[in-house]
Amino acid sequence: MGKKLESRKSIYFKYTLCFLVTGILVFGWLVAYGKSFVWDFDGVFQHFNTLAYYGKYLRKILMTLIREHRFVFPMWDLSIGFGSDILTTLNYYAIGDPLTLLAVLVPGSRTEYLYAVLIVIRIYLSGMAFIMFCRYHKNQGNGVLLGAVTYCFSGFVLFCGARHPYFINPMIYLPLILIGIDKIFNREKPWLFVGMTAISAISNFYFFYMIAIVMVIYAVFRYLMIYGRIRIKEVVPWLLKFAGWSFLGIGIAMPILLPSAMYVLGTGRMSAKNYIPVLYPLAHYARLLNDFFGVDYIAASPRYYTVTGFAPIILVALFILLVSRKKHRELKWGWVVLTALLLIPYAGHVMNGFSYVSNRWIWAYGMLLAYILVKLYPDFLELKKSEKRTLAVIGCVVLPAAQLLLSKYATLHGWLGIGMTAVTIVILLICSGMKKQQFFAAAMVVTTIVSIAGNAYFLFSPDQTNYLKAFRAKGAPYAWLTNQAQNNLVKELEDTDTFYRYDQYGNIARENTAMQNRLYSTDFYYSVTNGAVAEFFREMDTSNPIEQMYDGLDGRTILDRLTGVRYFIVKKGHEEYLPYGYDEKVAENKKYTVYKTEQTLPFGYTCDSVITREVWEELSVTEKQQALLQGAYIQGETEYDTDLAQTSLVFNDVEPEYEITTDGDIQIEGNQYVVGKSGASITLHYQGVENCETYLVLEGLNYDGEATKFGMTVTRDDVEKKETVYTERNSFYSGKENFLYNTGYHEDASSEVTLTFRKAGVFTIENLYLAEQPMESLDQQTEALKENILENVEFDENTVKGTITLDEKKILVLSMAYSKGWKAYVDGKEQAVLQANGMFCGLELDAGEHVVEMHYCTPYLIPGLIISALCLTGIVIFLIWKKKCK
Repeated sequence: MGKKLESRKSIYFKYTLCFLVTGILVFGWLVAYGKSFVWDFDGVFQHFNTLAYYGKYLRKILMTLIREHRFVFPMWDLSIGFGSDILTTLNYYAIGDPLTLLAVLVPGSRTEYLYAVLIVIRIYLSGMAFIMFCRYHKNQGNGVLLGAVTYCFSGFVLFCGARHPYFINPMIYLPLILIGIDKIFNREKPWLFVGMTAISAISNFYFFYMIAIVMVIYAVFRYLMIYGRIRIKEVVPWLLKFAGWSFLGIGIAMPILLPSAMYVLGTGRMSAKNYIPVLYPLAHYARLLNDFFGVDYIAASPRYYTVTGFAPIILVALFILLVSRKKHRELKWGWVVLTALLLIPYAGHVMNGFSYVSNRWIWAYGMLLAYILVKLYPDFLELKKSEKRTLAVIGCVVLPAAQLLLSKYATLHGWLGIGMTAVTIVILLICSGMKKQQFFAAAMVVTTIVSIAGNAYFLFSPDQTNYLKAFRAKGAPYAWLTNQAQNNLVKELEDTDTFYRYDQYGNIARENTAMQNRLYSTDFYYSVTNGAVAEFFREMDTSNPIEQMYDGLDGRTILDRLTGVRYFIVKKGHEEYLPYGYDEKVAENKKYTVYKTEQTLPFGYTCDSVITREVWEELSVTEKQQALLQGAYIQGETEYDTDLAQTSLVFNDVEPEYEITTDGDIQIEGNQYVVGKSGASITLHYQGVENCETYLVLEGLNYDGEATKFGMTVTRDDVEKKETVYTERNSFYSGKENFLYNTGYHEDASSEVTLTFRKAGVFTIENLYLAEQPMESLDQQTEALKENILENVEFDENTVKGTITLDEKKILVLSMAYSKGWKAYVDGKEQAVLQANGMFCGLELDAGEHVVEMHYCTPYLIPGLIISALCLTGIVIFLIWKKKCK
C-alpha cells in the first residue's frame, strides 16, 4: 500500500514538474512580449467580457443576500443586446463551469489575471484527469507521464487554450467520465460517472453533446472487449443500466442544460442548411502530415477546426502499434474508427450537432493518441529486429520522402516534427536492449518537451506565424470594454433617464461593451442569439451577415426610432454616417463624436391599430419598416384575434429606375454577375429625391464557388460601407440571402450608387433594386406613437414596472426583446405577452389607467429544477435503501 501511494505521488510530482517547464516554454511567449492571455476578438468581447461580468453578477447576488436578506438571481439583462436571458446566453462561456466561480473573488480590473490562471489550471487538470484514467487501467511509469504531457499540450490546447478557454473543459471531463464507465462495467459505484456527466452537461451543452457521442463509442468498445461479441442477454441489461445512470446525471443538470439546449436549438444557425461535402478538399488531406506536428493558426479555423499538432513521440507509438505485434487490437480499431471520423466531413457535421462541418471534437482524438503512447511505451525497448528495421525505414526514409512529395504544403514546423520523429527513433534504437532505462526515459521526456516548445515557437514567434499578434497587450482587455470603449462617451453624459439606447456606424463596434458600462445598445456578439431578434433582423433584411453578431442597425432612421436610440456615435469628422434627426452634438473625444435626437420612441409606446399577417406578408422590406411606425404587427402561429382596427398603411418610399454601367472585369448575364477580377464594380445611375435615405436592396444573393465568404463595398457620394456575406460553406452561415444596405441620409438628391465586388467569381442576385425613403412623415408618425406612453418606468431584477393612461384600447409595445420567459400583470391580473413589431414585447390594454408589471423567469428553468430535485431525491432514497439492505 505504501509503495502504491509513493508511486502515485511520484507520477503526480513528475507531471507537475514537467507541466511547469513545458508551460513556461509555451506561454512564456505571451509574458515575454507583454501580452495578456486574451485573444483579440472573441477573447475580449466574449470570453474575458463574460468572466468579468460573471464576477460582478455573483458579487451582486451575495451583496443582495447580505444587505437586503434576499436571495435573487438576475435572469434577464437589458444591456445584453436588445435584452437577453443571462443563463442561456452566457452558459456557453462561463455559467456552469465550476472554475469560473472564482470570478466572485476578483474585481473586473483584475480579471485578466484570473483569466490567465484559469487557462493554466484547465490545462493542468486535463493532464491530471488523463493520469487518473491511465492509473485506473493499471498503467504506470514514464509512459503515463509522457502521455499526460502530450495530451495537455497538444496543438489543440496551444491553439485554443487562450483563444477559447472553455474548449479545454471537455479534456478534463472526458477521462473522468470514461473512468466512470469502466467502474460501472466493473460493478463498482456509479457516482463518478453520474457526477461528471452532470458537471459536463451543466458546464457546456455544446461540448457535452460531443462527449456523449464519445461515451457511446467507448462503451461499445469496452463491451466488446469484455464479452467479445454482442449477445442480447448481456447487452440489454447493460444498455438499461447505462441509460439509467446517464439520465440520472443529465437529470441533475437539467436546471441549466434544459434552458440552454432549448435556446440553442431555436437559433437559425442550427437550422441553416450548410454545405456538407462528401470529402474534404484534397489540399486538406495533403496538409495533414505536415500539420500533425504543428498548428497553422491562420488556416486552423477555415479548415474545419482540424487542429492537430502532436508531439512526434505520438507518431512513433502509432507506428509501433500498427506494425508490431497483434496485441492492443482494441486500440488499433479505436484509432481506425476515430481517424475515419476525422477524414469524413459528414462525421464533422454530426459531431457538431448536425450543423456546419467542424472537428472541434479533435481533443478526444488527442486523448486516444496519448493513451496509445501510454500503452505502447513499454514496448519501445522490446521490439524485434524486423520491427526495428521497419520503424527505422518509416521514420527516417518514408516520412521525409512523403514530406518532399508534399513539399507544396510543407512548413518548417513540419520538418521539425519529422526531424524529432527521426531523433526519437534513433534514441530508441540505441537504447534498445539496455537493462537500465533511465537514460531512455529522460531522453524521451526531453525530446517531447523540446518538440512541444518547438511547436509553440512556430505558433507564437513573431518570426514565424506570429500568433502573438492575435492577443491583446497586458492591461488592455478590461480598458477596451470600459473606459476606452466608444460608449464611454455616452456613459459620461450621465443621462438620468431610465431608458435610452445608443447606436453607431462608420467605426469598428466593440460588441457587448454595454454589459460592462451598464448601457443599452444595438450591438451583440455571442454564439446564440434571441430568436425574436434574429427574426426581426431577417424581416428587415439588415446588413449584418451573422445571426449572432450585429453591430447596430445600419444607421436606418426608422429602426433606430423603433428601438429607442437617443444617441448616435460616429467617427470624428464623419457626420455623413449620421441618420436623420441626430443634429445635436453632445460629446466628443479625439476619435469619436456623439449626437443626440429627441425624435425617438420611449421604452413603452402605443399603437391604436394592428397589421394583419395577410397584409404583412405582401409588403416589401421598405414597406415593412414604414408599417411598424403606423401600427402593431403581432406575430404568432395563428392570426392575432382582436377587435382593434386594421392599420390603414401609407407608404412614401420610391424605387427609382436606373441604368447600370460597369467598371473592371465584370459581365452581367441576366441575374448573374461574372466577376473576372476582384475590384470590379457596377454603378446604378438614377434620379434621386431630396431629404431621404437611399437603400441598395439585394435579394437572393449567392456565390457560386468554394469560398466561405466574400466582401462587397457599397458607396454613394462620400458614404462607403464595406460589407461581408457568408456562404453556406461557412460556419457562421444562418441561411440569410436578402440584404438591405443603407447608403445614408442626405438632404440633397443623389444620382449614383456603386456596388464593388471584392472577390472574383460568379454572383447571383435574384432581385436588385434601389429604394429611397423620404423622411417627411417620420416625425409625425413618431409623435403619434408617443401619444400614450408607459410612465414611471422602473427596472429591477427580473421585473419592469410602469403606469399608463389610455383613452381607448391600444397595443403597448415595450422596447425589449420578446421571450417566452416574460409574464405580464396588468392591474394585478396576468395577461398574455405578445410578440409585437418583430422582436418586442407587447400587451393589449383597454382604456383607462393601468399599472403594468413584467416578470421574467428563464424558460424551462422551473421544469429543469423539478427534474433535478426528483433525481437528487431519488439518489438519496436509493442510498438509504442500499444502506438498509446491507
